[in-house]
Amino acid sequence: MTEFDEPVRVNVSDNSIAFEAKANGTAVSGVSAQWHGVVGVSTHESAQGVYAEANGTAVLGKSKNWLGIYGETTGGEGVEGVRGQGKGSACGVAGHSEQGVGVYGKGGALAAKFDGRVKASSSVECQFVEATYGHFTGNVRASHGDFFEGMSAGAGAFSGEVTAKKFRPIGADYAETFASGDEFEPGTVLVIGDDGLMAPCDARYDSRATGVVSGAGGLTPGTVMESNPDSPHHVTLALAGQVYVKADPQYGPIAPGDLLTTSPSEGCAMRVSDRGRAVGAILGKALSSLDGEPGLLRMLVTPS
Repeated sequence: MTEFDEPVRVNVSDNSIAFEAKANGTAVSGVSAQWHGVVGVSTHESAQGVYAEANGTAVLGKSKNWLGIYGETTGGEGVEGVRGQGKGSACGVAGHSEQGVGVYGKGGALAAKFDGRVKASSSVECQFVEATYGHFTGNVRASHGDFFEGMSAGAGAFSGEVTAKKFRPIGADYAETFASGDEFEPGTVLVIGDDGLMAPCDARYDSRATGVVSGAGGLTPGTVMESNPDSPHHVTLALAGQVYVKADPQYGPIAPGDLLTTSPSEGCAMRVSDRGRAVGAILGKALSSLDGEPGLLRMLVTPS
């Protein structure tokens, strides 16, 4: 009888098999009172320490108090401690847990990295999500971040309901794209032209007034509704929020709180001096002052 402290070794000098076991039941069983049950070591850089092939489970690891299967490597980037590769439509790696975590990842650089699409059939819970593009068909819940208290994305598509406690847009206004007769610079006051396209204003108190081209003075649109206008030209028109508008104070100096409307100066706003004529032609309310030469004026969009 071999004691636990007396090793048994089988050494061969050529490439023949050192040990082979065949059985209808368990071919090889390794039991350890204090350490590894089975250890497989290969000194060749491309050979396996342990190789198993079966019609059923090739490798099965069970543990009552510790790791079922452990993989470790000292290789560099691109070398895996554990790899699962599925052929055809088979799953490469699957993690199942009755009450705990199915798959757990922790890393110094990244806890997980996916080169392909990621699909979640249930809710996604996170502390922070950062992405350049996302498509979500289910619920997304988070406790920290820039978007609805948890989602920060360069672009995202949501086909389901999005519930937000707080929404913090990057820009300063709420805008929509419209078909236009030409390209117009940010801050230009636009009206509906005879052809139905957006055009610069050129008259006082024009009831066809629609709004201001967003993006002047460094205030970019916060939210843009893309209507995909069927036109060679289109503009992004501010519907709500704050914008910089081109204004001409020759029709009266403008002070904070003044209502603004269309003016005879092409694409410029002016102060409302006749409230009766301004009905249906108000662009917004001045948030800064302007006197002397035409220029940009900060405005709160309040169309009427």
